[in-house]
Amino acid sequence: MTPFRGKGAALAAALCLLASAAAAEPRLEVPPGAAPEAVLLHARDACDKTDVPDVPARAWRDAENRVHLIASHSTNRRLSGSSLDDLRPDCAIVHEGSRSSAPEHHDDRVWIAAIHTEDGRTIHALGHNEFHGQKRPDLCPAARYRECWANAITALLSADGGRHFTRAEPSAYVAGPPYRYRGDLGRRQGIFQPSNIVAFEGFLYAFVWAEALGAQKRGPCLMRTRDIADPGAWRAHDGRGFSVRFADPYRDPIDDPAAHVCNPVDPGRLFATVHSLNRHRESATWIALTAGSRKSTNGETQTGIWWMTSPDLLRWSAPRLLWAAPLLTHLDCARDTAFYYPSLLDPRSPDRNFGTVGDSAHLYLTRLNLTGCRITWDRDLVRLPVRIAAGP
Repeated sequence: MTPFRGKGAALAAALCLLASAAAAEPRLEVPPGAAPEAVLLHARDACDKTDVPDVPARAWRDAENRVHLIASHSTNRRLSGSSLDDLRPDCAIVHEGSRSSAPEHHDDRVWIAAIHTEDGRTIHALGHNEFHGQKRPDLCPAARYRECWANAITALLSADGGRHFTRAEPSAYVAGPPYRYRGDLGRRQGIFQPSNIVAFEGFLYAFVWAEALGAQKRGPCLMRTRDIADPGAWRAHDGRGFSVRFADPYRDPIDDPAAHVCNPVDPGRLFATVHSLNRHRESATWIALTAGSRKSTNGETQTGIWWMTSPDLLRWSAPRLLWAAPLLTHLDCARDTAFYYPSLLDPRSPDRNFGTVGDSAHLYLTRLNLTGCRITWDRDLVRLPVRIAAGP
């Protein structure tokens, strides 16, 4: 009977730990009646027509303790100020891709999508790198954006606090499929949209989104590195550990493409692109944000911004709706606005990269102002207050 009592005690202890974790889990809420507050209005603040928020907002503090935020299109610009509550647009271009017509260059149109700095002077970034095959009909005869679009993740570097970014050398390649560009697929291909970069247990982590191609499965992939200065040092999760090296199909010998694809993490719960990662300081729990449409707990299909929690970035809770809204990917033509690209930023975060949140934060979003249910360049960066509490 002694072994049975031992197993019972162990089981009871495990259940207590689970109950304690559940009690400490953060809960997010947009206060009832909260309305979007303008951070950047296209009609008032845009430097030119294409100066629009087109990725989730990323922020950092520089060496002089000034705050900068990027949520830009492929002509990358930033906002700067004394805090997240006091930002002004800066029309200086901090980076722009070379618009290369060669897919092997991975340098057509580049969005700065993730930022990390240790000292506020040297800024590392991950670029969402789109090859627009529709502009090269010799490579993609369909000449339509989504059918000709290929994507990779590349590394960028700023040595002046974020005023200018250049491609990492000699190779900026971070992540992509182990296959060369194909203009006959009829759908987009590649690795897309990094989340922000977060620090955890001696590594830096980021999520990316993979589209299905060959051995690559569709879904959210988690990658990490100990050396962000080396673009080739990132390794993706293979289902058991972080062993996957993304191989550049134009530079690396690839005998087995299946050895160079990531395994999506908890795709049933991380059902769409992970746009934002934050660690809740009180509970030491990770919070992820995504945008999409799914059935909520009451069984109704709802569209908007969803949140999930995790103790370790690998195991995630079921999605819960944070804010109901029509989306860029799920337009409601009865409405004159849609939203996308969520991120969570706490102005009081002690983290130089704003990777942590306390008991309150702001949900940053791109608001698309529609014209007859058409998406135009008229897009604003807005934010909503979010209350965060540990426990049930």
